[in-house]
Amino acid sequence: MSIETAAAITRVFGPCQIVQWNARDSSLLQELLLLGCDAYAVGQHSFENSRWISSRAEVPVPHKPIAVVEVAAEKDALLLIDTLASLDHLQNLFLIGPGFSGVRRPLENQLFARGWRRHPASLAMSDYEGMRDDMLPLHSIYQRVPAQAAARWPVEDLLRERNLHMDMLRESGSRADAHVVRYALAASLVRPGDVVLDCACGLGYGSAVIAATTQASKVIGVDVDADTVAYANANYGEQNVRFEAGDASALAHIPDASVDFIVSMETIEHVENWKAVAKEFARVLKPDGRLVASVPDRWMDDTGNDPNPYHYHVFDWSKLCEGLAEDFVLESRYVQTAPGGFKWPQTPRQLRRVPFESGVEGEWILVVASANPFARAEELRASYRHPAFADALSASGAVVVDFGSHYDNPWLYRTLVQVGERFSDNAVLGRLAHWVAENARPGSADQGAALCVTGYRILERRQAKEAGELVRRIESYCRSAEDTTNPHVQRWRISLAFLAGCLSELSGALDDALKWFSLAARLDWRSFSPILTTKTIAAAFHAARIALTFEDEAKALSFFQIGFDTALEAARSDPGDFAGSSESPIPFGLAELGEVMDMGSQCAIAIAVLPLRRRAPSAFWSRVNSKRFGLLAWNQALEQENAWLRNQLHQASRR
Repeated sequence: MSIETAAAITRVFGPCQIVQWNARDSSLLQELLLLGCDAYAVGQHSFENSRWISSRAEVPVPHKPIAVVEVAAEKDALLLIDTLASLDHLQNLFLIGPGFSGVRRPLENQLFARGWRRHPASLAMSDYEGMRDDMLPLHSIYQRVPAQAAARWPVEDLLRERNLHMDMLRESGSRADAHVVRYALAASLVRPGDVVLDCACGLGYGSAVIAATTQASKVIGVDVDADTVAYANANYGEQNVRFEAGDASALAHIPDASVDFIVSMETIEHVENWKAVAKEFARVLKPDGRLVASVPDRWMDDTGNDPNPYHYHVFDWSKLCEGLAEDFVLESRYVQTAPGGFKWPQTPRQLRRVPFESGVEGEWILVVASANPFARAEELRASYRHPAFADALSASGAVVVDFGSHYDNPWLYRTLVQVGERFSDNAVLGRLAHWVAENARPGSADQGAALCVTGYRILERRQAKEAGELVRRIESYCRSAEDTTNPHVQRWRISLAFLAGCLSELSGALDDALKWFSLAARLDWRSFSPILTTKTIAAAFHAARIALTFEDEAKALSFFQIGFDTALEAARSDPGDFAGSSESPIPFGLAELGEVMDMGSQCAIAIAVLPLRRRAPSAFWSRVNSKRFGLLAWNQALEQENAWLRNQLHQASRR
């Protein structure tokens, strides 16, 4: 438990200055010290540790900005928390929950009254469904409200206007949790470097959640009410977080295509022309931008109208979907419920992703949608700038992050290619890849990327019948690009040759697989980047594996040697081609080169222990880790199979 708690603390604060109060032993103290914290512990007992302070001794406790307290049933523990909350130097409280009921609401209300709020990073999506109104979670985190803001806006004043707006980080219970966790969901989709617009941000707590938990470069909160904007700036404004007055249906002060990510929670039901708001969102988003929005799900009284006097519309999924489809590509749909509302006052907490066609009803609908990557793509092409890699490109000129110069539509890169950032729904991603493969300029980087995405989907789904046709298309692409000077096209030639080898294996054409792997292993990666050798080395390894299947050790040895030699050459490459500069490094460069070295080392091991294979093949293959060589589809299939099994168990437990 101490290791888990120490990890949770440093996940939010990093190595920090901290005092553990009400400590029972020194285990958490030791873990915090091992993680680089300037930590002390205060407890009744005595331990042989220079950072342990006995509460019975008259020794001053160092003033540190963070306190961690294990909450106990005794009144002394609650009094301790109240005492700590009054210390001016203390800025954050980390509470370890006791697991019994009746504590959360009174304790939180006490903290809120003293000028504290929940920490913006305190609620993760995974926590929501298991939380209870009366019980503290295992870990609860609070931070002090800026003193001037706390004096100007005491929580009592906020509660009086709660029906209009509320700072949900200064309120306890399921309804507040529901609002905060939506922003946690949105934050999980924010990409490094994104400029985020929180439209109809209210009192700013959601913007604070995104700023505290993501790598966004800037967060802009906009709300029509000047008073709420003033509150948000006073409470949550900082260097890269600002709040300003503006109308969601007329964001005139936001330039065209200047925003990477829009979050807009329970906004469009408040405006008469909600489709005009959607049009404004489409205007200010870049062609590879993303929108996360929520609306009430069928909030109706007996007359069929929403009883909330501030709501103009009653939404269901079909209405929301139809209104967004003209300007956006829908990626995913979520339903959310929380107890305490007028619709389902006793419903359990829920926030889960559901299929587009599902008939399930919730209390709220959340939608994730992307801008159309083809709308305005040509007119905006010259302004393309990858948010996470632009500085590295400017400093080093590295081809590996130069998408604007080498893609006909560079806005497709994050939407279609970049793992972890592209379309999150596999079916939607597949449709996009199919369209681009059919309609992009033949032989372009765009077409190569789309063919690659399509091929890995075929591998993932084990669609052997479709593999042959795609291999023929890959062959045509590779021939048409033989004389290319576009390094990103060469990237896709190598990746597709490797993929064609995998698809040929899936079809049972091992001779063809060997041909494709051999080609990929020998194609020139130097015009792109040494990190592309992850594919050439993997191809050499797979070719060697096929050769061993047919007992041709000499040929296998030659391929292992190609893999080993390629890794050595990659290691001698110009660091600027994969790592950028120390002032503006390419974030993934060294990690990718590390993978190259790992693959090369596996080839070296294979060369060294190849004679072992004849008498003990299991010993040989246990030394050579074959799962390191680009078996992405195998790993994805395994993950899908495990997810299916978990879902089956979950469904069975609910019957």
